[in-house]
Amino acid sequence: MRWLRLKRLRWTVAALSPVLIYLLAAGIGSLIPVNSDWRPPPEGVTIYITDNGYHTGLILPVSEGGLDLSLVFRPSDLPAIDNAGTWLIFGWGDREFYLNTPTWAEFSPRAALIAFVGSEQALLHVDHLGHPDEAYAPRPIRLTPEQYRKLVWLITQAALRGNDGNPKSIPGYGDRDVFYLAHGRYSMLRTCNNWTRDMLAEAGIRVGLWTPFSGGVMRWF
Repeated sequence: MRWLRLKRLRWTVAALSPVLIYLLAAGIGSLIPVNSDWRPPPEGVTIYITDNGYHTGLILPVSEGGLDLSLVFRPSDLPAIDNAGTWLIFGWGDREFYLNTPTWAEFSPRAALIAFVGSEQALLHVDHLGHPDEAYAPRPIRLTPEQYRKLVWLITQAALRGNDGNPKSIPGYGDRDVFYLAHGRYSMLRTCNNWTRDMLAEAGIRVGLWTPFSGGVMRWF
């Protein structure tokens, strides 16, 4: 019986090893900074980052510094134009997971498998807000005008355009949100939180090297 217990133990360790390696890599990756010399400028454009405990998003003003996000992410894509906000939350993720898991009540082993394996079909999720405080625990980040312009460009380029040049929209969960077909492949190596990290890092903001979990992103802010 002892040899059987040892065999089961080895199987358990072998099964858990990839998970432990993944968690260890995520912890280490989130501690290694990129753009390590970045500091918030004394003046500039304030954006926010939000975190619901699992998923991070970027909150940007619709119109700031001569840039108008409503020209790309149009109020007419909402069920009613009157629901358009003056701030937008941008998140990115797997299409099937987004559309079939509107709340954690719909989370299932199948949804977990989809999130783990990933796919080539990604979506941008855009929520309209009247004020950043409507989001989960928003944390402010101040950027230079140049960094802000770069971030806006990166986000707008993430959307997949149709033949008319506009992002392809899909109805959201309610009256104040909408999905857009997006570039990129979702996987356990590039999660929704890695996308948030990538947008910030490419704009020159200090953040972790690899941040598949929301805490790895938020620790820098």
